[in-house]
Amino acid sequence: MSAKQTLRTCIGCRQVVNKNQLIRIIQVNGELIIDHKNLLGSRGANLHQSLECLNWAIKTKAFHKALKLSGALNTSQVLNEFSSEVP
Repeated sequence: MSAKQTLRTCIGCRQVVNKNQLIRIIQVNGELIIDHKNLLGSRGANLHQSLECLNWAIKTKAFHKALKLSGALNTSQVLNEFSSEVP
């Protein structure tokens, strides 16, 4: 018998995949940060580690919907990390 897989939806491309293939992003004081170890307590949004998915999520305001937020979000930290890690 195989272990049950935990599935999540990428808020950028809306693809349902195994949780291990996505990164978790949370909001702290109006700024998006990556929860690298999935230990920070807060509502999170799951996203592929791809600039395309990140840009689509920002464009469609998917972070506002997933994190149940209103107002402006600072995405600079997440954009910097994605830009430095993605070729």
